[in-house]
Amino acid sequence: MSADERQLTAGCLFSGMGGLASGLQRAGFAIRWASDNDEYAAAAFRHRFPDVRFIEKDVCELVAAEGRLAGVDVLAGGFPCQSFSQAGVRAGFNDPRGALFFEIPRILGEMEPSERPRLLILENVPHLLYGEGGEWFDEVQRALRRAGYWFRDSACLVANVKDYTELPQDRERLFMVAASKAHFSCNPFSPSTVERCPESKPRPLSAFIDRERRAPEEAYLPEENRYYKMISREMEEGESPENVYQLRRSYVREKKQGLCPTLTANMGIGGHNVPFVRDDWGIRKMSVDEVAGLQGFKTCEPLFPDDMPETERYRLVGNAACVHLTALVGSACARILTEAV
Repeated sequence: MSADERQLTAGCLFSGMGGLASGLQRAGFAIRWASDNDEYAAAAFRHRFPDVRFIEKDVCELVAAEGRLAGVDVLAGGFPCQSFSQAGVRAGFNDPRGALFFEIPRILGEMEPSERPRLLILENVPHLLYGEGGEWFDEVQRALRRAGYWFRDSACLVANVKDYTELPQDRERLFMVAASKAHFSCNPFSPSTVERCPESKPRPLSAFIDRERRAPEEAYLPEENRYYKMISREMEEGESPENVYQLRRSYVREKKQGLCPTLTANMGIGGHNVPFVRDDWGIRKMSVDEVAGLQGFKTCEPLFPDDMPETERYRLVGNAACVHLTALVGSACARILTEAV
């Protein structure tokens, strides 16, 4: 059966607001189902994908048969990354959040081999490859192999958004692709199968940050605010006041070369990693639409329900997989699946 006769399909675990789903949809996949237990992620996903079956349930409670999770070509999952981040406590699988990875092979093991997704696309932080001297990755490798998949480090892509897409965000992520032994004689995925964006370089920040219109008043820091003084001083001494300045725990960091720093979940709730810019009206937080655009989301239509708190919108965007980068990986997997038919 050719790809023209049957559209490729995908399901998403740990879906968040739908970064992976959006990227796979852009690559030509029909999203059949998605699951997450975060109420705000569920609300955002349902808002953006009203026709997709959404299972709002703890992944530990998902049962393959009951949840009707089989029958898709690709299973995608952005399992929690905090435990594996180089910037975090690096507890790995000793952290309950990190241990949620094992729910993926558990669910796969409940499926008949012929019903398992032909490919898995898992997204996380690059440090997962190296943490504990490589022991974290070895755990992942063993678990996926036991679940009936071809997988090794040669099927991993470490990619920076700024190097692969037109988005000017310095964001490095790990994509791991595993292939079902019931459908493939080996794993056909490798980093070379992913084609970079044809653009020679990322678009300028001005394409994503609107400095021409005044933002809502609450976005601006009062001049007497201590953070305003810290950021203003750094802007005066920095490379350019047109750059993005990131508020860290106790200092301000300028992101140079016309790039946006890695966007994170806590950027909207205070604390560190909040991105600020200067416009004609003062120093302000980057808006939800601006950071969403830098993650590859289309902001021409509402991304969230009207009643969703702004802090949750920032968190969901920062947690999301980059849509453009996922689309490139998804396109590579679509070509593999089409050629295998």
